[in-house]
Amino acid sequence: MSGDPEVGDLGTAADTVTRYLETFERLRATKRWSAHTSTFRFVALALGSAGPTVTYDRLEAAAAVLRRNAKVTSPLRSEIRYGAAAMILRRQLDPAVIHTRVMETRELFRLHGLPRRGTGPTLAALLLALLREGHPVPTVQIRRLSLIYERWSKDHLWLTNAKDLPAAALHAATDRDVHSLAADVERAFNRLGELGFRPGNPLQFVSHLLAVDPRGTDTAVLRFERIAERLEAAGEHIRSVRYDEMATLALARERPTRVVDRTLRYRDRLRAERPRPARELAFTLAAGIVLAEDSEQATRRSAGDLAALQSIRAIIDAQQAAMAASISAGAVAGATSGSS
Repeated sequence: MSGDPEVGDLGTAADTVTRYLETFERLRATKRWSAHTSTFRFVALALGSAGPTVTYDRLEAAAAVLRRNAKVTSPLRSEIRYGAAAMILRRQLDPAVIHTRVMETRELFRLHGLPRRGTGPTLAALLLALLREGHPVPTVQIRRLSLIYERWSKDHLWLTNAKDLPAAALHAATDRDVHSLAADVERAFNRLGELGFRPGNPLQFVSHLLAVDPRGTDTAVLRFERIAERLEAAGEHIRSVRYDEMATLALARERPTRVVDRTLRYRDRLRAERPRPARELAFTLAAGIVLAEDSEQATRRSAGDLAALQSIRAIIDAQQAAMAASISAGAVAGATSGSS
């Protein structure tokens, strides 16, 4: 893998983690008591380099716009709104405009026979609105989204559902041939299965992500395998719950050995701080910081890499916003159950 591109000087790596921790702690210290701490771990991650300039009041105001404009059953009334607000603020966009675009786009989903209610469709519409920087999402992208989703459903009837729409939206925003894309995704899924990775929804999501790699899907699959080997060599247990993060690391620019070592170093740094995140959560956050570093260090001289990294980061942000909301809902349910 000596031909892999290298990240430049990583001497500022500690500063990246420190910046993340400072943003998280500042938001956590001022958040509402009802908001779950894990939500703000992911919010700080989604804000990235914009974190130091975004106050809690500004984040809360953006999240309030989303909640106020959302219908009663909308996911944007849950804690997902904080993650969505962070994604919007990082791009310096108007929350009200983005929400309008989300609603318009979900209506287009309906017209094209796509699911439009629930977390998956809402995050897919959000991603398209963000990638368009608040401009209306063209109908041609919705048609592409419909074709991609239809093809994935045909290839994996029992695995594909509305939760796959954000990944389909990511690909719909490109100009790649749908059949070529579907073939790459299917080849990645099958090859990973042959390598011993467990087939299922997590592996399908991995195949959707690896097909974004501008270096080629086959290279991405090989890097995913090398990432797994390096993690195992470091004494880390490979489980399907980690596949998302492993795919994130496979898409990084460094050699797999170096990117894994960097991630584990970041994880240990995060675990040294209080409140201390659980080991798996710390690994997820560390992988996110690695991806954020790559996207922020990319330059216009590598426009293809930059566009791919930004798109990948958008879908990972959306995935983590949903994860944070799920953690929050689980905590509330547990507290309610325990008090009954």
